[in-house]
Amino acid sequence: MSVNSFNPNHFGVPMPLRRRFVQGLVAAGAATQLGLLPSLGWALKSPDTPILLSGTEFDLAIGESLVNFSGRARTAVTVNGSLPAPLLRWREGTTVNVRVSNALPKGSVFGHETSIHWHGILLPANMDGVPGLSFSGIHTGETYQYRFALKQGGTYWYHSHSGFQEQAGLYGPLIIDPIEPEPFSFDRDYVVMLSDWTDMDPGRLFARLKKMPGYDNRYKRTLGDFLRDARRDGLAETIEDRKMWGAMRMTPTDLSDVNANTYTY
Repeated sequence: MSVNSFNPNHFGVPMPLRRRFVQGLVAAGAATQLGLLPSLGWALKSPDTPILLSGTEFDLAIGESLVNFSGRARTAVTVNGSLPAPLLRWREGTTVNVRVSNALPKGSVFGHETSIHWHGILLPANMDGVPGLSFSGIHTGETYQYRFALKQGGTYWYHSHSGFQEQAGLYGPLIIDPIEPEPFSFDRDYVVMLSDWTDMDPGRLFARLKKMPGYDNRYKRTLGDFLRDARRDGLAETIEDRKMWGAMRMTPTDLSDVNANTYTY
């Protein structure tokens, strides 16, 4: 489990993934032992002991916290000081009240507004948490109360819809236990949330992708690939393959547009 990040400053090119991962573990562990860093998020704690909040009444405070996943301290957007945000456990058929407070400092690089969107949940439009669409957002120092009945069960997640706050860490798992018990037995329920983390300001990452869509993509096909494919598959089929990808304005390696050069997984 990991995450995403923050500051508008320009940073150097990230180290290779393995080195970053090992250095991040060593630095975070040493700093935590010395009391230099708080134990924030699941990545700095045992992964099988997430912060769990259950019931029908909740108070969530959105603020900034220092984290270190790569060997360098960075600022993240957290919920109750946790990244990922706490696991919320609800029950179908109940009504939940969630008070969300914006504790972001004035002048925060993440903006003065925040929000929480309940992804996949059936609820009234003004409870959906999308600024400019369903409500005006939660401004610095304000508290917004979400209140809605739970009409479904399942595994979901919640996240910010304000700027790049989701990429900076504002997201968390959400479980709604069904009214009817599961038709099978089990020893333990495990919640797994996969994400990624970048030390780079998400706004800067987005800006460079707008300038060059394949900024990190080092695996684009070349003339050598074309000649190889033509020998293997025939000239006509190779040309048709290129035409197909060209019509879609895509390449087979688009998944590498943002990769481990930028993210720690």
